[in-house]
Amino acid sequence: MTPVMEDLAHRYANGQINGQDYVAMQAAFFIRPRAEDTHRQRRDAFRLRAADAAAEGFQVPENFRQLVLTDAYVDRLHHNCIWLQMPEELWRLPSDPSQLVFLAFTEGQGCCHWHLLLNPDGSHCMICSEHPFGVRSNWMGSVPDYSKWVVQKGADSIEEWLYHYFKESSEHDRQYLSRLEPYHSS
Repeated sequence: MTPVMEDLAHRYANGQINGQDYVAMQAAFFIRPRAEDTHRQRRDAFRLRAADAAAEGFQVPENFRQLVLTDAYVDRLHHNCIWLQMPEELWRLPSDPSQLVFLAFTEGQGCCHWHLLLNPDGSHCMICSEHPFGVRSNWMGSVPDYSKWVVQKGADSIEEWLYHYFKESSEHDRQYLSRLEPYHSS
């Protein structure tokens, strides 16, 4: 990133947004590598939740583990509205308590969340819900009755889901680069 692009990202992160540069500021912010402390917090949260899953007899898919624990991979996640998010705790699927729900990605406006659905036999699939399982802090006081939440299958595996995610992300990367083109020479 050029110094000008870094400045755009910094101003966006600190709320110093102006209309003229907004699109470029957002693009610069989204492609800027995360801070080391942000990486550490994500890795620590993942390790705790993966250990919780293992303690209950569930296996987190190795490809997801590698993605979440590799800072360079996470720094390449540039989708403009779907971000990696670790759960605060793991919850059982209300319709089938033999399965464990592990939040993986969340949509920026908070209306769709993708989770790994872990099975006792080591298999998994991706499910989506309008609410995030395992994020108790989203609700003031008590968590609503999540047995009433609608859950849909999103993909047969994390690999299938990530394929589509990265395909969309590459399109967003092209958009970011075009938005930042006027700032490359600065």
